[in-house]
Amino acid sequence: MFEMTEEVKTKSTTKKATETPIKEPKLVRTERNGMIVGSVTLWDKKTKQNIKYPFNFPGVENAVKFTDLADVSRHAYWDAFINGNDDLGLNPLIGTPTVGGKPEKMSWKFWENHSGVMKVCSEADRFLVQELN
Repeated sequence: MFEMTEEVKTKSTTKKATETPIKEPKLVRTERNGMIVGSVTLWDKKTKQNIKYPFNFPGVENAVKFTDLADVSRHAYWDAFINGNDDLGLNPLIGTPTVGGKPEKMSWKFWENHSGVMKVCSEADRFLVQELN
């Protein structure tokens, strides 16, 4: 007794949409509900997509507290951008980015799967200092 089976192969016709990488990120600043907000969109080499990073201006006094951390160390300064600083009463400067249509919590772990930590923190610094000038 022979059993006949037929193997059918189908070719997937769905193509993944490709995003055009942003070559030069542009810092955007605006006011919303009386708050100063900003953002920068960067090409993420690891996930192969553009990711928008929102910034929230913390007010003049807290902005100065952030800049004081720059005198301590780059890690302390960037850590406050990413996680805030409870001792100084600072909320994170970098908000929750949207990746592939879904929000991803900003943390040091986030950067294990994404590229651009130096550029994002540099743009956050520029956003902060522009408001103080």
